[in-house]
Amino acid sequence: MNTSEEPASVNQESDDELIIKAQKGNLHSFDLLVRRYQKKIYFLAYRMVKDHDTADDIAQQTFVNAYFAIKSFKIGYSFYTWLYRICMNLSINLLKHQRLVIPESQFDQKTSPLEKQTTRADPLSLLASKEMEERVEKAIDSLPPKYKAAFVLRIYEDLSYEEIAKTLKISLGTVMSRLFRAREKIQEDLKEYKEQVS
Repeated sequence: MNTSEEPASVNQESDDELIIKAQKGNLHSFDLLVRRYQKKIYFLAYRMVKDHDTADDIAQQTFVNAYFAIKSFKIGYSFYTWLYRICMNLSINLLKHQRLVIPESQFDQKTSPLEKQTTRADPLSLLASKEMEERVEKAIDSLPPKYKAAFVLRIYEDLSYEEIAKTLKISLGTVMSRLFRAREKIQEDLKEYKEQVS
């Protein structure tokens, strides 16, 4: 038996079953929900703020907010989407109101969207791709928070437009508009870089 795996009870009970118990005051059930989603929520926050301690704080605050609002959660809806919404709102508010300075990215290669393109390339191509990847990540970091939120959910979390709309509580048209503007801004930033190296 793999000791690193969660106990069987974590995997056997559905989110709804655990939520119903948590709504009745069962702290253990809520703790199981936290354990089920804490890594995903942390990484979502990290994608937004690019700082370990800040992301950790946002993830913790996400679950604190969820705990105090758990009685208002409607059974049958996606608990994960609900957590996403709380986490994204906290991240956006932090970026907006505290004017958080985001350091230049240092992304884990495992999560890099460009990884597959560079694994079989020669060293010179790898270096050029790595530099381009850093420029892409820097361009993403410089997006306004509302555009960055939509972009992160689409590109890194692979959510559909409909899921993004539900998570951010915006219309489908607004999702499409924000993604378009995010891509446009990134392309503008990369155009400047390409002109410098050509």
